[in-house]
Amino acid sequence: MVLAAPAADRSPTGGASGRRPSWVWALPLSLFLLATGLRLWALGDPTRLYFDESYYARDALDYVTRGVEEERPAHPPLGKWVIALGIQAFGYTPFGWRIGVALAGSLSVLLTYLAGRRLLRHPAAATLAALLVALDGLALTSSRIAMLDAVLGLFVVLAVWLVLLDRDARRADRRPGEPLRSSLLGSRYRWLAGLALGLAVATKWSGLLAVTAAGLLVLGTELAGRHEGLGRTVRRGLAVTAGGVLSFLLLPAVVYLASYTGWFVNYADSHAGARACGAGECSASVGERLDTWVDTQVDLVAFHQRLEATHPYRSDPLGWPWLERPVLAYLEKCTTAEDVEEGCAVPEGTQARIVLLGSPALWWPALLAAPVLLWRSVVRRDGVAASIGVTFLALWLPWLAAGKPGYFFYLVPAVPFLALGLVRAVQVSPRPRLLGGVLLVLAVAACVFFAPIWFGLPVTSDHLDLRYWLPSWR
Repeated sequence: MVLAAPAADRSPTGGASGRRPSWVWALPLSLFLLATGLRLWALGDPTRLYFDESYYARDALDYVTRGVEEERPAHPPLGKWVIALGIQAFGYTPFGWRIGVALAGSLSVLLTYLAGRRLLRHPAAATLAALLVALDGLALTSSRIAMLDAVLGLFVVLAVWLVLLDRDARRADRRPGEPLRSSLLGSRYRWLAGLALGLAVATKWSGLLAVTAAGLLVLGTELAGRHEGLGRTVRRGLAVTAGGVLSFLLLPAVVYLASYTGWFVNYADSHAGARACGAGECSASVGERLDTWVDTQVDLVAFHQRLEATHPYRSDPLGWPWLERPVLAYLEKCTTAEDVEEGCAVPEGTQARIVLLGSPALWWPALLAAPVLLWRSVVRRDGVAASIGVTFLALWLPWLAAGKPGYFFYLVPAVPFLALGLVRAVQVSPRPRLLGGVLLVLAVAACVFFAPIWFGLPVTSDHLDLRYWLPSWR
């Protein structure tokens, strides 16, 4: 295979034996610093709350000042605690309420590299995948706004990386006649992956999609290549499933409940607790608080079921992979006499927009790569292609089954796997170095070209029109 790992780099850890060269740590550090620089540059602009920051930043401020949200929450608390940590450190300022999410997005780039080293087995391939994520518009814009999706994406890619560590540890320990108990329990990395999945679900319920992906990856790892009899294979599959219930369902459930510690401690100040207690001192027992907490979870389900699907930037999930409908998150303009009279936040004759739009240099080539990955998975039994494809599909296909439009930024957690899949297709092509170089140049060029609508830079209407390639982007 072209771009296969060199002989000195084929250990399960993906690193060379003996003393490691300096690039082993310098390369991922450089990727992290690049991603962080892009995400922190002018992070305080816009200087006001925009889009859903008006919900999440204010909820996070409640966490800092009251320990719990004053209003009824729309999502679990963990992602808002990440935002709250930034506010605690830097104050209730634009930089303060965005810094936590920005660092989460930067760490996702680093973890994409680490996952790529496990999957693609070559530092150049892993680096290209990480760079594609670092320079992608959806990953970039979602990391520069106080919302939950980049935090969710961090925990999802962390969980998958830990599943890959578990896979390599289990393969290293595999032996003929291995007891079923080993498949049931897995390695310590499987339980750490369960912890990461719990953090994902405690950020947004859509983290459950990653639970499915992780379960399928572990099942495939444990059953593939054993050549055991049918009965033994069935028993091993049942053992893996039972272990998955423990590590990928029960453990995340415990983490999810623990994420509400602030809610339980500050019960009387919460929206639900205040309603349950009424006026006066609240002396609810632990059981009563648990009953109220369960009611809040049921209410949260009902809230999302009732949520209107009429927002102008909601779109059919079928169109997300080809960037059919990005999301306009921020708009300031000074293009009319009325704007000038009312006072302009941007120079006269310009507009500043932030559009949650993926890079065409990543998303459209990934569409072309999809048949390659499918063929490799089915015909060539390429476990790398199958692992990446299963993960991406698990994070996307359930939105199709939801039966109503959503937002394109729901695919933020899938961006690392989109990049890894594209690089895998390049890796198995006849000219991987050429195609990889072309992809990198296109990614850099796209980042420079779309920077005005990813960073909210003021431009004239003519320059803005150049960046709206499809009618549905408007």
